[in-house]
Amino acid sequence: MAYLAVLRSDTGVPLFSRTKGELSQLPFPLIGTLNGVHSFASQHATTLASALSEDAKIVWKSYHDKVTLILVAGEEGSTDIHFKNMLDYMYNGLVSIIGLDTLVEVRSTERLKRETRLSFGLIDTLLFGTDLLGPLTHSVDVIATTETPILESLLNAFSEAAETQFACAFVRGRVVAATAGWWDLSPFDSVMLSLLCTHHPKSTSQDLPVYLPKASPNTPHRLLSLKVVEDFTVALLCEAVPTLEDVQEQILPSIWTGHLDTVHKCIQTFPRNVPAQVSLENSLLAFILVNDETHRCLSSYDLGPAQPPDAPTNADFLSPGQRRLVLTSFYKSTVGSMFPHALQDDNGADTDLRNIIPHQPVETYLCAEEYKCYALHFNFHQLFTLFTPSTPTYSMRSLSYSTLDSLTTDQFISV
Repeated sequence: MAYLAVLRSDTGVPLFSRTKGELSQLPFPLIGTLNGVHSFASQHATTLASALSEDAKIVWKSYHDKVTLILVAGEEGSTDIHFKNMLDYMYNGLVSIIGLDTLVEVRSTERLKRETRLSFGLIDTLLFGTDLLGPLTHSVDVIATTETPILESLLNAFSEAAETQFACAFVRGRVVAATAGWWDLSPFDSVMLSLLCTHHPKSTSQDLPVYLPKASPNTPHRLLSLKVVEDFTVALLCEAVPTLEDVQEQILPSIWTGHLDTVHKCIQTFPRNVPAQVSLENSLLAFILVNDETHRCLSSYDLGPAQPPDAPTNADFLSPGQRRLVLTSFYKSTVGSMFPHALQDDNGADTDLRNIIPHQPVETYLCAEEYKCYALHFNFHQLFTLFTPSTPTYSMRSLSYSTLDSLTTDQFISV
């Protein structure tokens, strides 16, 4: 369960609230009380960042002293950095849709309330969660395929024809190829664009005015996304030209129509998300690989057998969805408490654990009845692996390092 309330910082007037799950909206008096506590602390030179109740955590964060976001959510083993990260993405989601000036230079509260409604779909996506890990890891979700070099060449020709430096190709919301200009965008900008491009899965094309929270928060750009085939989308970030009609009827067919076989081969990499020739351990069920330097994230929850050969037939086994849930929960409990988060500075720890441990942990593991997990932090890579329960505990370390080597040395994987 989760509640989100967005208010004006100066007056405490709620702009909107959203809920996750079958929950009623937070009562206005309760929202006022939560905001009042935060305002009282601010007036006394104190920052109230978070608090705990019996069954939930409450997190406050103000932006530009104009907008305050309050998140009430079940703890789920997450450290404060993940809740603050979620608020940052929700706030930047608002900026992406309505722009920074509109959000902070309030002239009419009622008008601002109407404009923020345009962001509800994106805010709900962030609140409810998606298959993409970008908002969690502060990194762009990618997919690795042997077709990437060809796709990059096609994408460069596509962007040149559209007269823009920003173009990207997605498979199920994961970046498979992008121009240099797209890769140069900040994680907030690129992750938000990935979410916006996959926000309307049934649309074959869309032309959206968007603001880039970091690169261009006050000047809108046009985000053109077009579905080449099912599960494969190309996107352009451009100015007034070209029109969506010109891209759809002229530029897109001229570049992509003759290469649909390549596109379909690329799509077949999903849901494994790594090329078939990349050899991974049989006991490996899933992994999440994050590069803190390039802000790219590669993940797969469809590795290994659905049922280990030596397991009893009546045993319960993890589906890909369950593997994702287990591994993301392991990530939340590890990053911020032991491993640093991409948004976490070196001066502050989010739990007492990092203050107690005199050194920076680089490895940890977890053993449960139905699975085993291992995490390692090596240079600028963080790898989280999920193994079958029959995997010897002593072997998880070597298997994880072997997996990291396979994923970071393959010529078709760029993370």
